[in-house]
Amino acid sequence: MKLNEIRTFIAVADAQSVQEAGNRLGLTQSAVSRLIQRLEAELGVTLFDRQTKPLVLTRDGELALGHARRILAATSDFSDAFAGSAEPRGLLRLGVAHVLIALAAGRPLDDLRAGFPGLTLRLQSDWSGPLVDQVRSGALDGALVLLCEEQEPPDDLPARRIGVEPVSVIAAPDNCTGGSPAVSLAAMNARGWVLQPNGCRYRNALQQALAPLGLQPNVTVEAYDQSLLVGLVARGVGFGLAPMGLIAPIPAAATVRPVDLPDFRMSVTIWLVQARTPGRIAPVFDRLEDALRRQLDAGRRIGRIAALHSAAE
Repeated sequence: MKLNEIRTFIAVADAQSVQEAGNRLGLTQSAVSRLIQRLEAELGVTLFDRQTKPLVLTRDGELALGHARRILAATSDFSDAFAGSAEPRGLLRLGVAHVLIALAAGRPLDDLRAGFPGLTLRLQSDWSGPLVDQVRSGALDGALVLLCEEQEPPDDLPARRIGVEPVSVIAAPDNCTGGSPAVSLAAMNARGWVLQPNGCRYRNALQQALAPLGLQPNVTVEAYDQSLLVGLVARGVGFGLAPMGLIAPIPAAATVRPVDLPDFRMSVTIWLVQARTPGRIAPVFDRLEDALRRQLDAGRRIGRIAALHSAAE
């Protein structure tokens, strides 16, 4: 059956006249009759008692009318959901790299919820590589990922560069003063590191920096949760690695300090990767990009203050 048959059936039922329904639809009387006959043939029932005037629905016709109205209403909802002017609604599946949770889950998340109250956000945390694969497969609508500075996002997916951040060695204030015995990469390694598990880009860079010294990272605690790691560094459990601008939203970050090490230099780039056909949720990514940039700028200001404190100490 076709929508024009259902629409015509509803018009005839409302007008109780084939001729009046034709006038409302811009169809001839014979065209209206043919559409009703086709629908009756497809359903295998008689919809109208044609012996009465005005036309009266049969019992089957009354049952069919309720279904027909619901079909047209659902069709209208379906069309409105994808109209250009429609507010994005429904489920937004967003992946976030482990180390970017603190950046994304604060004010940017609040900004999205305020701007698009009809959205439900489903956040998923993982390494950047698997997140990109899930965007490509359609399992995610987009992902906030972290790449090394020289890396580029895949060219088969739309991507927005949010910013570049230097990665610092971070320490509790007592561990980064000039009198501390841990003033070199080797000495820090002897004290121990608080890092994410294997697969973390920071950890890979540290491993490469230690290799010429004949050392492997001495990891005392490992965890995915960046807030936990920063808190452990602040307690003096070990040294960590993090961009100061990214960890700024974490409360414990206010008590850690960056340590300048000439033999460790690393920067990372933050990318917002989208599905190939974002459709009606494209404005959501526009707003998310703006919110992330504002949050990153605020974090950089806090990071610069922390660096000044470290230098003064």
